[in-house]
Amino acid sequence: MIELLEKLSNADSIASNENEVRNIIKNELSEYSKTFTYDGLGSLMIKKSASIEKAPTIMFAAHMDEVGFMIRNISDIGFVHLMPVGGVEDRAKINQLVRATSQTGKKFYGVMNIIRNPSGEIEDIYADFGFDNREEFKNSGLQIGDMVVFGSSFRRLEKTKNVTGKAMDNRAGDFALIKAMHGLFNKNLNVNVIAAFTSSEEVGTRGARLCSNIVKPDLFFAVDVAKHPELDRGFTNHRKLGYGPMIEFYDKTMIPNRKLINYLRKLAKRNKVPYQEDMFKGGGTDAATAHLENSGVASAVIGFPIKYCHDPYSFANIEDFEYTSNLIQLIAESMDKEKVAEFYNF
Repeated sequence: MIELLEKLSNADSIASNENEVRNIIKNELSEYSKTFTYDGLGSLMIKKSASIEKAPTIMFAAHMDEVGFMIRNISDIGFVHLMPVGGVEDRAKINQLVRATSQTGKKFYGVMNIIRNPSGEIEDIYADFGFDNREEFKNSGLQIGDMVVFGSSFRRLEKTKNVTGKAMDNRAGDFALIKAMHGLFNKNLNVNVIAAFTSSEEVGTRGARLCSNIVKPDLFFAVDVAKHPELDRGFTNHRKLGYGPMIEFYDKTMIPNRKLINYLRKLAKRNKVPYQEDMFKGGGTDAATAHLENSGVASAVIGFPIKYCHDPYSFANIEDFEYTSNLIQLIAESMDKEKVAEFYNF
């Protein structure tokens, strides 16, 4: 399914502009098409029903949006000035190939660069798409508000099990969840499974909050990524590529249900699925808002390790996709009403 990952990575979808990724997912999971529902932002929810009545519901959420930009201003010399959408790395704003999408879907390639203030801080971001004046820009079909993303192309790295491309945050999570839903299609389950491909995570975990409010899941799992500190190969690095997904113990937006965390550890060990254990000093995932809905939802984060997060190219490991997908399926296949109730036995 590496071709699917390539499609997802090369697709352009910033917050509230996720059509390209959403359409790929709908096509790939067409066997579930009768179950497709949406929130008001465009998050896609797909349901695998339990084989029994009155079953609890668990939700896995992977966001569709990537960090990027919107066209904010147009200068007299035809340059566009950009507004970041999400936490783009500062190093990723300098002399980068970018791609803009018009409202009709036409693509334009250009080069992005920065202007610094006297203190050396980034004051403005601009892109040159080859237009010589404002009129040429307007005649192209591009407008203020149009989406701009990195102009990267997906690649398989030679002689390794790694791939690289843009938007692995969170196309890696999307891919693993799609793969898991394929695997669950013909399975008899004791829980309903909702795969939520959410909108607008990079600007405040907005879609997950709505999906959780609509579905009211009994358990919530964010399927997201974490940045590998590429120069650290020591004992403090719990985000190594090829060592399996991370089970997260803490971030500034959520501390997960400890019984649920312990259950995931035992489940992974029993089934020989490699995993890592980590905590985030900052940041958050879709679980940040989702776990606070419906009087509180027992939640956990399954983190996919990548290098160079929020950069033009990120690295991901092919084996980690398999491990993450397997863990999602194991969770769904092992859950039942009694197990879910135990997580709430305080």
